[in-house]
Amino acid sequence: MLEAIRNHAQGWLAKVLLGLIALSFALFGVDSYMSSGNNGGMIAEVGDVGISREELAKEIQGQTDRMRESLGPSFDPSVTETAEFRKQVLDSLIDRKALFQEAQKLKIVAPDAYVASVLMQISAFQQDGKFSPQRYEAVLRQNNRTPAQFESELRQSFMLETVTSPASLAAFPASASLTQIARLIAQQREISWVDMPASTVAAEIKPTSAEIEKYYAANTKAFTEPEQVRAEYLMLDMASVATGMVVSDQAVTDYYASHAAEFGMPEQRSASHILIAADKNADAATRAQAKAKATALYQTLQKSPDQFAALARTQSQDPGSAAQDGHLGSFGRGMMVKPFEDAVFSMKPNEIRGPVESDFGYHIIRLDAIQAAQTAPLENVRTSVAEAVRKQQAQKAFAELADNFGNLVYENASSLQPAAAATKLTVQQTPWITAKNAPPPFNHAELQAALFSAESVKSKQNTEAVEVQPGVLVAARVLDHRPARVRPLAEVQPEIEVKLRAEQSARLLTAQGEKTLQSLALAKETGMSWSAFQVVGRQASATLDAAAAKAVFRVGTDKLPAYTGFIRPDGSYRIVRVSRVLDAPGLDSRLVASIEAGVIQAQQQADMQAMLALVKAGQKVKIQPNAIEGR
Repeated sequence: MLEAIRNHAQGWLAKVLLGLIALSFALFGVDSYMSSGNNGGMIAEVGDVGISREELAKEIQGQTDRMRESLGPSFDPSVTETAEFRKQVLDSLIDRKALFQEAQKLKIVAPDAYVASVLMQISAFQQDGKFSPQRYEAVLRQNNRTPAQFESELRQSFMLETVTSPASLAAFPASASLTQIARLIAQQREISWVDMPASTVAAEIKPTSAEIEKYYAANTKAFTEPEQVRAEYLMLDMASVATGMVVSDQAVTDYYASHAAEFGMPEQRSASHILIAADKNADAATRAQAKAKATALYQTLQKSPDQFAALARTQSQDPGSAAQDGHLGSFGRGMMVKPFEDAVFSMKPNEIRGPVESDFGYHIIRLDAIQAAQTAPLENVRTSVAEAVRKQQAQKAFAELADNFGNLVYENASSLQPAAAATKLTVQQTPWITAKNAPPPFNHAELQAALFSAESVKSKQNTEAVEVQPGVLVAARVLDHRPARVRPLAEVQPEIEVKLRAEQSARLLTAQGEKTLQSLALAKETGMSWSAFQVVGRQASATLDAAAAKAVFRVGTDKLPAYTGFIRPDGSYRIVRVSRVLDAPGLDSRLVASIEAGVIQAQQQADMQAMLALVKAGQKVKIQPNAIEGR
């Protein structure tokens, strides 16, 4: 039992949870995937569970925020504005809901001991190398989470991992395939080339008025400027309120006096056990047989308690602890299943008790030691206490400010200044922004919808105060508005001419290049001025970009020299001659390992898609025609 738990705790799940803590729980909890939502109307149904437009909008926002955070300056917001991206997010929601329902159908549950084991593995919850319930609650509290929410997410993550494990664990590649792929990737080719510059066809390129007008008519969407606004706004956030808080020594002393237990180590107990496994859903006869065996072992230990370690090694059906003479280590309250915990915390050192029934079977328990609860001296935890006081005071002050802020924004609808004066905030202004490319905080769906609503644009009155994230309120007002418009032909004609010239040049050069390639295939190289020979690999380089490398390694080499050609980024056409194929004398073990990982991942993805198709086939999936419409 506990061996499987430990394996899970050391795998991807624990790493993901550490990531959640590190990112201040920026990700939406998996429990949100199961909520149907009460607003926005259902845009899709998966079995008995619905997906609302609001839920999709929140998930799109969450995905966008995660991409922005992980990619940094490389993030391209236009990627997340496409219908394709919205469809991918919706498909992902549908898949998760389908898998959760499948897990529920299969009655997959995460045992309490599993949750306890994972929590004890997370370093963010540890103090002096051990799990600290106080630190656990404090870390969650700082990130606006509760233990119930976090543990629910753990359980649901376990459900997802378990139901998908047949697809994720069954993939393995054939060694012959790996070797062949590795040889192809390691292969090099000797090449030389001739470039045909765009200037050779420049005189033939003359876009006509008719061609320009035709291109304009066919690409009206590309020349459409979206609706834009310029706005002013106020942002009230609890972090700023906390920064301005001055915490007195008396407040620290008073808080410590009433919360001393939170700044120490609660009572811990060390125990060992012998488990006779019996599933909670097993029939009465099976459980009775297991109980009888546990009772017999308990009676033996009553006579010979010194045999506990030996019996744990040979009789316990918990392989993980059996190898440790039954020892489970130290733990506090809330870390084990309730019947087990109740027994341990009512025992005396060296006492042996059993059989104790739990969902896992029957336990014979020995209490090994008691570590009494300890309270840390105030001076050792003064910084933590002061921070707790500051946060408590900030929450109270923020609640009062937020209430006043919301009222002033509403009561003085034509100006943000009264709210700014009362809260000592500065009114800020945006540049021209669009709904699809709005910077924070206007990338929040609710605030964005309020700002770009017809009423806000027409009246130029304050939006209501919107909570864009926990502890952050924003109210805004439109200053100027530009409706969406199609740029006139006269304005975009220079751009169209550039595009048409590039297209026509590429067509003419490609035609000339292909004609030259036909001559080269007949061994006619007269007048060709080839570059010096270079040896290249499949990876993009200064010599060959990714597209060029693909062309060079795609050409057949049954007969050498072989020739290929392609348009280059600068508009020229390059003819490449492949004169030799160089196979690697040996294979790099790191390359083979990398290929193996990639092949396994591809197989897992294919298996997962097949599994999802099978799961969804057993559930009715309905998607509304307008599901991915809207901003």
